[in-house]
Amino acid sequence: MHVVGRSSSGFYPTPPSILSSISTLIANPEHHQGRLLDPCAGNGHPLQYLAQAWSLSPYGIELDRQRVTQCRTAGATILHSDSQLCYVSREAFSGLFLNPPYDFAGQGERTEYLWLKQWTPMLQPEGLLIYIIQEHQYTEKVLYYLSTYYRDVSLFRFPPDEYEAFSQTVFIGKRVRTPNPSETVKRQLWRLLRANTLPDLPKEASPRYTIPPLLIRGEISFSSTWIDPQDIYTEAHEHGLWKDRHITDLLTFDRHKTINPLLPLRKGHLTRLISAGLYNNTVVEHNNLRWLIKGRARKITKELPPIIEVVQTKEGPEDRTHHRTIEQYIPEIRAFDLTPGTNYGRFIVIEC
Repeated sequence: MHVVGRSSSGFYPTPPSILSSISTLIANPEHHQGRLLDPCAGNGHPLQYLAQAWSLSPYGIELDRQRVTQCRTAGATILHSDSQLCYVSREAFSGLFLNPPYDFAGQGERTEYLWLKQWTPMLQPEGLLIYIIQEHQYTEKVLYYLSTYYRDVSLFRFPPDEYEAFSQTVFIGKRVRTPNPSETVKRQLWRLLRANTLPDLPKEASPRYTIPPLLIRGEISFSSTWIDPQDIYTEAHEHGLWKDRHITDLLTFDRHKTINPLLPLRKGHLTRLISAGLYNNTVVEHNNLRWLIKGRARKITKELPPIIEVVQTKEGPEDRTHHRTIEQYIPEIRAFDLTPGTNYGRFIVIEC
């Protein structure tokens, strides 16, 4: 997908003229109850328009927060979710409007094919698929899948003005009850594509397809495990760990609280406190002099006198020398002269 497409989350709305043409090809003369699913609902206009034209209940999935609000304004049942993390009843929908993202999915796969495989099982037998992809994306895998799961198929190009933008096509077909490959359907589609003889989508036409009776009535599964990162942040900010009084009491220290030792500190105590950094950046004033204090502890390795040990061996007494070292941390205090004058900025090192 191009950078512009990614910036809009791959959203390319279907033109209203295309929706009007599609709606004339499908009818619901018996006024069957049914459901229409759009798993890439965008602003919800295609879903709402076609559902109203065919008297179906609209269901949609959309990832973008702003477009979800637009969808819900139109009165559709909408999941704000990544489509990969949704639980949707199989064979629960009379119609599937599938205008997937046009992008690479990694490992040599395209999203157009993966979305077709993912959402076809949600369409009931005799249910209608409206599949909008670019003409050059009818790969061998896409044609094989369509000819395995769909019959009574039609394939159109967008009208010339709209076709020039993205070379899009409209596929319509009925899902079969028992999937099985059909060479007849595959050859029909391949012949149209190879000969470059796809008919233009008619502006008005007599209905070629009818909405079937609904297979699953009553409640269906339509939910998601996806959570918007913005919602996670809001929840954590309002009800997270940092709002727990016991946690904040344990981790919050009053730096201005005065500590009074039981006994006066000795020089050794002060040295350790300064070298540990407790008094870093403290300014000391004495006799009109100002010093900035910083402390640290420096590790050194010190050699100890060797120990000579006499060991009895088969050859007789033998001297063995054991070399010893110890590591020590030497406190070091640096005092920076902040007194205005020639020595300003110089420092002295006080080794303890």
